[in-house]
Amino acid sequence: MYTKTDANIEIHVHPFLGNNTILEVISAMKRTGIDIASLETLDSTLFPSVVKQVQKNYSAIVVDGSGIILPNGIVLLNGREYNTKEGFHLITVGYSVDKANLQSEMRYVIDNALKHDALVVLDHPFVDNHKTKTAGHISLEMEYDLEKLCKEYSGHITLEWNGYCKPWMRRVLQTVLKGVGHKTLYYDVNKRADEFSARLKEEGFNVPVVADTDLHARNSRLLRAIGTARLITSVEGETASDIVHSMKANIFGGNYQNVKEYVSMWHLLQAFCFPVLFPNTFEKPRS
Repeated sequence: MYTKTDANIEIHVHPFLGNNTILEVISAMKRTGIDIASLETLDSTLFPSVVKQVQKNYSAIVVDGSGIILPNGIVLLNGREYNTKEGFHLITVGYSVDKANLQSEMRYVIDNALKHDALVVLDHPFVDNHKTKTAGHISLEMEYDLEKLCKEYSGHITLEWNGYCKPWMRRVLQTVLKGVGHKTLYYDVNKRADEFSARLKEEGFNVPVVADTDLHARNSRLLRAIGTARLITSVEGETASDIVHSMKANIFGGNYQNVKEYVSMWHLLQAFCFPVLFPNTFEKPRS
């Protein structure tokens, strides 16, 4: 039985396994005290590669479709991030909807993930993913769609507090772009997610906020920021599937805490801003 009291959990990690090894990811987790991490890439499935690398380096591991429990107590969960037809991004933790594509509707991804008891996270829900370079936020129409979806899936989906959405950097970028003709209107997308979740709770809906870093570890040095933002809760189970189920029960039951911290400016510039601003220079600028 795997039992961990007050486990530190990072649910949004892009490990860039072409640049880093799984051993480097695990070493970074140990160094920063992260017990459980969900490893993702955007619009494709990473888990088979994770399993292969782990099997080359460890014996006596426990593997199922939700993830891997290592002999040292580290847990690596099967995750995936998705673009959706509606323009929002989703994360599934503990299962990957392999048949999803860029035209998949949010409900298709959510329904398939929930059938396999995955944790579903609407990541950076108030960020306009089509206007990343301008640090834009979603339209009023998208806000209406988001609220409708959250009420429909109350008790089954969560919202993300994102360690890359530094408010002052987004404000500066929007101010600069406004000066050259872009129509921008700033708000703090993480604060908006917190306020939105709180309002829904007052109305009788259960759509909690979970904190994560959204780490883009393009090299081993950037892995050091894993767990900058994270959630803490107790988990138990014989398999990774059990652990995800335990984690979900605590999140929707309110028995967890968030650590809401932002990565450094220099980290963010290297890991995300430069690649997004200069996509022809960087491989996979969003993943």
